[in-house]
Amino acid sequence: MAGAVALSLASCGVSLGVPESSSSPSQLQTSGSATSQSSAGEAAGASSSWASASPGESTSQATAAQWKTYTDPAKTLSFELPSEWTTQVASAAGSSSFAVEVKDAAGMKMATLQTKGNGLGGACGPDTMRPYTVLASIPLKIPEYTKDPNALEPRFVYRLIQGANHFYASYGIADHPAGADGMACLVYNAVTTDKLGIIMFGDVPQFTSALEGTAGTRAFTTIAEAQAYMNTGEFQNIERMITSLKLLG
Repeated sequence: MAGAVALSLASCGVSLGVPESSSSPSQLQTSGSATSQSSAGEAAGASSSWASASPGESTSQATAAQWKTYTDPAKTLSFELPSEWTTQVASAAGSSSFAVEVKDAAGMKMATLQTKGNGLGGACGPDTMRPYTVLASIPLKIPEYTKDPNALEPRFVYRLIQGANHFYASYGIADHPAGADGMACLVYNAVTTDKLGIIMFGDVPQFTSALEGTAGTRAFTTIAEAQAYMNTGEFQNIERMITSLKLLG
């Protein structure tokens, strides 16, 4: 599967080898209010049609005070989540993969974790490449298993891509850069492991440069709004949850 991922990214005209840099402010339409952090190797930091703040509106809330630990039935992995959040197995009957959805206290889906994933693929041409940037990138303690020499150390990432009228942002885990030279067209939130195959833990398994965005990603009018979301309790809870992922055994 790692080869398939590498092949799909290569088909987008993306160079997987070099530590990438996020696009500079001049590459992105920021409505004059955003800044963009340079990044090397996806090292820098949301997300969907879920409710997001209007310019100047605060969505800040306290981060969770109490946390609990989720362990899958096969005891292959675990992660922490706020005590009021819930988990629900979402694997299809008879499927070899395992999936669990995480929802907040109001029943809003915050993330999906899937192991032994499959179906990663797709292709896009140079004419579909669009500017993207990395707003957060945090290394994870997940042993990866990929023969691709250009893979990155597994990490939690928060990335956005420019659409027609909005910036579409997504968070998850990844072991490949989104693109090269600040441009991307098909971006995966996935890490390849030895025992559990492809693992995905985030809002969507992949997103594209579609002008109207990818379902499951948040829309922001400026990069500054996407950065502001990082200061909310919701995002910080999500970040802590995903970065707490551990592979057991």
